[in-house]
Amino acid sequence: MSNQSRRLNERIIKFYAEMKKNNYPNATSFAQLLRELDLYENEPYACSPRTVMRDIKTLKEEFNAPIAYDPVQRGYYLTNPNWELQCPVIEEDVLSMNLVGTRLASDFLPEPLKSDVNSAMDKALAANNSEFFSEAMIESLLCASGIKSAVDPAVFKKVFEAWRRHQVLAMTYKKPNHQPEERKFEPHIIAFHRGNWYTKGYEYGTKDIKCYAIHRIIAVTFGGDTFESDKKLLNATKRNGLFEYPKIDGIQLRCDASIAFYLYEHQKMKKFKVEPQKDGSLLVTLRPAFEHEVLRWVLSEGGRIEVVYPPELRRKVAEAALAVASANRD
Repeated sequence: MSNQSRRLNERIIKFYAEMKKNNYPNATSFAQLLRELDLYENEPYACSPRTVMRDIKTLKEEFNAPIAYDPVQRGYYLTNPNWELQCPVIEEDVLSMNLVGTRLASDFLPEPLKSDVNSAMDKALAANNSEFFSEAMIESLLCASGIKSAVDPAVFKKVFEAWRRHQVLAMTYKKPNHQPEERKFEPHIIAFHRGNWYTKGYEYGTKDIKCYAIHRIIAVTFGGDTFESDKKLLNATKRNGLFEYPKIDGIQLRCDASIAFYLYEHQKMKKFKVEPQKDGSLLVTLRPAFEHEVLRWVLSEGGRIEVVYPPELRRKVAEAALAVASANRD
């Protein structure tokens, strides 16, 4: 298959995925999305809106996709949301990326999804009869950070199904050192964070945002009602993080030269400012950040980071360090 045909298949699959997510892509917005993706090194992934319109025509005529334009949303959608795209044959490079993602995901997923994912991976390998992949090779893809807390497989499956089907949950939830409480909840988001699985959404019938640790759900059933997905909540969570903690602006840290390599490795991704000082240290100015995360980072470096600003954070670091030292005295 030529590069041109491969790109066409990938654009079609991506456009279909955007419609399945109810993102209402149009020719202009989708072309912009592809420009932002830039999937191939030194090969821009971008195309023109005219090319996207040809892809939409291909979806309609060759794949019989039930596509219509919504003038209110200014984008395309599937008139039959249950319609599934019969994907073109997966080439080795596309298959390899799917297998890498699937294999690593299986390290994070609890049962029974872990078994389901591994079964799907086995079927993909068998169907494509690939000589480039073996069971031993797939098993050698490891993820160092797994699940920290045990999750009841039946609970996770129920939460996952409720999230997928937009079903309200009726659950029994137990916080540490608290009695179990009954909750009705709309699971809009499922997220893996620092070794644990969480679900975030609204308390049923309200706009009160809640985030529950799935390993603390001790019983759960479907609540009998459904809910509409909330894109604003998803976008806010992507922008601000899973938890509703206030952020502090203008944090400045003086970092020892011995961790310069770490700072420069993460500077682009985390978008903080690094200024080398005459004494070899580095002055780091953070974007708005969660206080508890910065506190944890500073303490973990064992004296190689000094808080310059704000004074309140500097005081909290000093108090926490004294408490750690006191707890570990002989």
